[in-house]
This record gives sequence, structure tokens and C-alpha cells, in this order.
Amino acid sequence: MIARDVTLILLVGGWGQSAVERALDGAHRAAARDLLELLLSTGLIGEAVVATDDAGWGDTLADLPVEVDLGRPAAPFHFGRRLAELIERYDAQCVLYSGGASAPLLDVDRWCQVLDRLRGAKRLVITNNLHSCDWVGFTPAIEAVPLVAREASDNAIAWVLAHRAGLPAEDLPASAATRFDLDTPADLLIVQRHPDVGPHLHHFLDDLSWQAPWLDEVLAEMARERGSLAVIGRVSAVAWATLEQATRCWVRVFAEERGMRASGRQGRGEVRSLLSDYLDLVGVVGFFDELAELVEGGLFDNRVILAARGLWPSAADRFNSDLFRWDRIEEPFLRRFTRAAAEARVPVLMGGHSVVSGGLMALVESVIAGDGRT
Repeated sequence: MIARDVTLILLVGGWGQSAVERALDGAHRAAARDLLELLLSTGLIGEAVVATDDAGWGDTLADLPVEVDLGRPAAPFHFGRRLAELIERYDAQCVLYSGGASAPLLDVDRWCQVLDRLRGAKRLVITNNLHSCDWVGFTPAIEAVPLVAREASDNAIAWVLAHRAGLPAEDLPASAATRFDLDTPADLLIVQRHPDVGPHLHHFLDDLSWQAPWLDEVLAEMARERGSLAVIGRVSAVAWATLEQATRCWVRVFAEERGMRASGRQGRGEVRSLLSDYLDLVGVVGFFDELAELVEGGLFDNRVILAARGLWPSAADRFNSDLFRWDRIEEPFLRRFTRAAAEARVPVLMGGHSVVSGGLMALVESVIAGDGRT
């Protein structure tokens, strides 16, 4: 077996200008620095390329052996074309692609296993999640360029390479390390409480000083003997099982519309939600009153309800909702819904898909670490 050099391609940037989006941007850059240092420490990366739209941040990486590749400001960003361009420019044969904050909890031993497997393969795609990847390694990369160039986002890259390019595929077992990334403010609140958060990200979040007493109350309920929780949205079966196996909680699960984005249902306006219909009957305050009669806390992927109502508010609105900053939200329904959640009698953690999948698994690990269990 001949081991080949791996070209790391890290894409970082592209956030909006609202205060909450800038906070996510800063967190991604801090997490990207942690990831770069960890991967370079393995000695298994031949060349590291950081593609970013921020020359100033690129300058802060001057102490690392990386090539900073600045995007073209005048050109509209397209994920697949950008990644294909980088593969060709650096003549990469064996590629590990990742977003800057796609693997904040994956440790060096697991990365070494991934890189060793990739370096020794003639044809392979290896990823954290074949059906919705956050990072992916693949070889031969040049042959994959035409397929890669078609993809508007990274989610389907691994599936496309496996099913259309015919590459043998491997994905890692589901865990917090493999399924958790940083997409929303809720994810930042979750990772801040995890024992394995990287040093640069940890420092950034400490400086950010976001307070989230509702999350601490949800964690306390998770740790309580005979606690009661609701888990709502695109609930991962693995995350639900992890919660039930590792805690002593009673759990109510309401799962609907898994795969709504990947399947195209959201884009076609086909998302349906029984909870959204129920909201029409009782109103947002009535909904959270009823929830408080059933459980002592909740984890809520509220994007399903938004999509079912034909809404997709701005990133700033969605992110301010995750932080219960209802007074900064412009979209009327989300503003009312967020205020009702903030004033509910039981604590609720709201966010995107991660809250009921990888983020939930990360919270379970935080509870176990805080309880002194191994």
C-alpha cells in the first residue's frame, strides 16, 4: 500500500452583517483555527489550503503552514464551483474537505484514522454522514471535479460521489463528534458547555459572554432523576436513543419532516407539520402552556414549523429567535412564537436540526461529564 499526501481544503466565510451573524462568523474562524492546528499536528496533511473571503483573517494564519486562497469578491459564491476550482488549482488527488466549524468535537485519534484510511485508498469517499455530510475525504479527486462542481452546498457531496461517481463509501458511526457542527447560536451555546471544546473556540465563546439560563435549566432537567423532556422536530433516532440510554429522564418525542431540505420538500413548499396545525388551533401561548403541562423542559427544532407555514425568515431573525431576542425579530409570526417560548413556564432550547440530533448527543455528553460518569 502506497500512502499519498492528503490536500486539506477548508472553506471559511460567507456570513451576513447582522450582529448575531458576525458572532457565528467569529466562532467559525476560531473553530477553524482549532481544526487546522489539530489536523496539521497529525503530520498526515501534505498541503493545507484555507479558502476565505476575508484577507484580514487569512493574515492571522501566517504562523501556520497553510496556503490562504482568497475568493473573488465580484463573483457570486457557488460551493461546488469553488471547491472544484480549488481541487484543480492545487492539483489535488486525495482531498479532505471541511467547513471551518464542521467538526468541533472530533479528536485527533479519529482524524488520524480517517486520514490513514484516505491516504491508503485508491478509490474512496469517507465522511461523517453519507446522507448529509459536513466534511468529506475522497480520492481520486480530479475525476470527481465535474460532479463536485454541480453541488450548491456541501450536504450531498458524499452521497453524490458514492452513488454517481461509484466510489466505495464509508461513514463514521453516529456520535456527537461526528454529527455535531456549528450552524446556529444554539450550537454555540451547546459546544461552550462541552468538555472537549477547542481552545480557540473556548476563548472566543468566553469573550462573547452569551448567557443562556434556559439551556442550563434544560441540562439540569436532563441530569435529574425522573426528569421529563420533550424533543421536537427532525429528531435523530440515534440522538433520542443516546438520551434515553444515558439519562434517567422520561422523554416525549415528536418527530416530523426529517430530510425536508435534502428531499427538496421545503424547496417545493411541501413541508407539513401536525404541530403547526395545532398552533393554529391554540395559538402560540396556548401551545407553550400545554407543553408545560406535559414536561419540565424541551428541545425544539423550530425550523419545521417555519417551513410548514411557508416561512423562512432571515438568518438574523432565525438566530435571534434561538437566543430569545424576540424584540429584534422582524418576521411577525416568529416574533410572537419566540416571545411565547421565552415566557413559557418551562425552559426550552430552540434552534435548528442540530438541537435534536448532534447537539442533543453533545448535551448528553456534557451531562455525563458534569455528573462524573465515564
